[in-house]
Amino acid sequence: MRVMAALVLVLLAACGGPAQRDQGITLRWYVGPDRVDADSLAETCTAASDGEYTVKVVRLPADVDDRHSLVVRRLAAEDDGIDILSVDSSFTAELAAGQYLAPVPEDLKASFAQDVFPAALGAASVDGSLVVAPWWYDPYLLWYRGNTAERAGLDTTKPIVWDDLLAGAERLGGTVQIDDPDGQGLASWVNALVAGAGGTLLDGSGRKPDLGLDSAAGRVAAGVVEYYAEVGLGEGPSEDAPARFAADPNGFLLAPSSVISDPALRDVATDLSWTSYPAVSSTSVAPLTGVGLGVPLYARHTKQSYDAIACLQSDESLARLMTSAGHASAKSSTFDSPTVRSGYPLGPVVEAAVTSGVALPSTPYWQRVRVALDDTWLPVDDVSSTSTPARSQKAVRTLVGGGLR
Repeated sequence: MRVMAALVLVLLAACGGPAQRDQGITLRWYVGPDRVDADSLAETCTAASDGEYTVKVVRLPADVDDRHSLVVRRLAAEDDGIDILSVDSSFTAELAAGQYLAPVPEDLKASFAQDVFPAALGAASVDGSLVVAPWWYDPYLLWYRGNTAERAGLDTTKPIVWDDLLAGAERLGGTVQIDDPDGQGLASWVNALVAGAGGTLLDGSGRKPDLGLDSAAGRVAAGVVEYYAEVGLGEGPSEDAPARFAADPNGFLLAPSSVISDPALRDVATDLSWTSYPAVSSTSVAPLTGVGLGVPLYARHTKQSYDAIACLQSDESLARLMTSAGHASAKSSTFDSPTVRSGYPLGPVVEAAVTSGVALPSTPYWQRVRVALDDTWLPVDDVSSTSTPARSQKAVRTLVGGGLR
């Protein structure tokens, strides 16, 4: 599927909105490093409040460690200066376990959960209870330029398996870049590879979860990474992946749907094509990453904060997320919007990918899991299908259990 120039340039452009009015109370909305035009959405919801509140955007650090540290430190200190928080799906279980989030009002739970994809709803819930409002939920896709896939011998009308992708890229002398905008890319990659091989990386929310790294699926996952490194197709997950892909006419890119609005791709935007994430066996299982909207427990204006979240999760706001930034709405109904059907050409592939993809495990100790994975799967040149899975499982077990690196 070829992106038409006009459509992609719209995705790359900033989305305008009404002028912000400094009225009523001020709600501080802390947002992460996504590609959303948060300022425009804030202005729209401010105007919709008829002077009851003004939504002010505050940027969180781009790096996941810095962002996590700041959020947890401020919430643990009972800081009342955060009114709305964009919560990484990987943070949700931890913040809920720490009782850092205000309960979702009963009268909003049904509307917040309506039409939400099962994976996105699970990522926004803990023990079956909704703790944040699902917002966007992006699957990784396989991106390429022009007829690169055809020249690599790949049939994009059916799932492309990892071995074929890597062999095809090697034949072309190209690269396979993996986008990692905030430092969670390696963990997302490994999690999806294990799931794609029929396994589960981690199951359980306590200190002694079931782990599936030292398994047949874990060894298959490590084999994919080992092959990737052996043939020199890239350095693994990197924040520079979109720029490197743009400079390689024979290359491929594994990145979330929202990468289409990344400025690094502006010069090649009209030549972009995409297809489903590569499969380990026969079914594509893409990494899923997302954000929910929550209210900290000690926020001063809980009602107004949830009113603003209802605006940010409205059909109109979710459609703008998709058509202006390329993010995938957490709600399946958004994909049926006429605005989205005409302005979001990725729709069919993205919707299928969200349905079949895999979220990061829900555990309060995910940040420890991620550190253990980074320690044992990076650099990718050191990954071995015979030794890495067992070593990685031991490291995860140690850190989740409360041990030290």
